[in-house]
Amino acid sequence: MEGNELFLACREAVPEVLKLSERLVNMDSGTDDTAGLRRKAEVLSSLFTEEGGSVRLMETAPPVRDKWNLAATFHGTGRARILILTHYDTVFPAGEAARRPFFVEGERAYGPGVADMQTSLSMVLKALPMLRGLEGCDYHTLTVFCNADEEAGSRGSRDQITALARKHDIALNMELSGAEGNLITVSGRGMANGKLSVRGRAAHSAAEPPAGVNAGLELAHQLLQLRSLSRPELRTAVNPTVGSFGSRPNVIPDHAEALLNIRVADAAEFARVEQDIREIIRNRLFAESEVSFDMDIAIMPYGNNPVTLDLAEKVRAIARAELGMELGYRHAIGGNDTSFSAQVCPSLDGFGPGCVAMHTAEEYLPVPTVAPRLYLLLRMVQEVCRGNMVPLNRNGLEEA
Repeated sequence: MEGNELFLACREAVPEVLKLSERLVNMDSGTDDTAGLRRKAEVLSSLFTEEGGSVRLMETAPPVRDKWNLAATFHGTGRARILILTHYDTVFPAGEAARRPFFVEGERAYGPGVADMQTSLSMVLKALPMLRGLEGCDYHTLTVFCNADEEAGSRGSRDQITALARKHDIALNMELSGAEGNLITVSGRGMANGKLSVRGRAAHSAAEPPAGVNAGLELAHQLLQLRSLSRPELRTAVNPTVGSFGSRPNVIPDHAEALLNIRVADAAEFARVEQDIREIIRNRLFAESEVSFDMDIAIMPYGNNPVTLDLAEKVRAIARAELGMELGYRHAIGGNDTSFSAQVCPSLDGFGPGCVAMHTAEEYLPVPTVAPRLYLLLRMVQEVCRGNMVPLNRNGLEEA
């Protein structure tokens, strides 16, 4: 299949993609629903096995327990080693699928996780047999990784993703492509978790409040001081998200703390933010209070570099020449699993369908986005196999 014939095949495949999406959407797999996740893992394992894959169920690493990621590996006689990243967990609780099952209304498909990313999984499963009939599309290894932990930050999966990425020439993520399915993701922000801690001195709130040092007031003072840390022009955001002080209504609180969510597009901003915070908190409301700050980098930023932009431009050229479709750049507001693959191998994100109202009860899949995104996935794999996207077998890659 070539050219318009391939796109016609993609259009004809849409009903089958939606039928499989219906099956997946109607199975709960909330990120905290371990029983539902295990049931869906078993279904996905069977589906990938039916397509000829060698499937491994991989238990997530501590601190995440009782979740199972899935890696389906397909072997060919070519040279390219391609990793496709997906996730099958959703943000919705157990019972949500029964409350509002999959349905199609006009050109929109609804249901919990329908676009993020049950239909992406359906597209990959449909793409596998189509690849076998696509000229010049022989790979050495194609691995599909299905994450059970993505919506919770991939804490139990990130090391598995990085290890797999090291064994592949390129990683393609099936995350979303914008509301109209016309974007390609070229960057994602990194994330750090910060904790601001205040130590004061307890005292009776009525009998002798001046004897105390109010940790709650000190915390409020510090949070107001930190309001100017965000730099929107650099896509840096620093926001307090959770806070607490005190335990009894008649006692001046001697301890307070707040959590800060820190997002950056440039890794250097992590150091700048931490340094600025440590300098700012030296200015205290009460001389006797103690204020400290700790920061843990959870996800590194990725993309928007020459390698990513070159890959994106090649995909944009295919979309423009073959579909008459102009793809824009998408800069993801938060990190995802590409953050882990991109640290060790060329990676590109946004091969999934369009999505509107992600993570809400109103989330829907714009059905017309499925065929062109399936086409671009197939063509990307084809061009990788031909050696037109990235150098193949870089540094003598090992088996996946």
